[in-house]
Amino acid sequence: MRLSMILMLMTAPTLVAIYTVNFGRWLAKEGNIRGAIGVFIVAAICVVAPLALLILRG
Repeated sequence: MRLSMILMLMTAPTLVAIYTVNFGRWLAKEGNIRGAIGVFIVAAICVVAPLALLILRG
């Protein structure tokens, strides 16, 4: 699969991950460290899973 196609398909998951990371930062600032860690994990999975599928199956 071409790099341009991967970049185009990864735009939505990346934007969702950015929003989720900002929510995690807010949670950490409010003192909810466990919640922030969980949200950071979800954000990482949100980017890594589609990227891995695109590269491995593409």
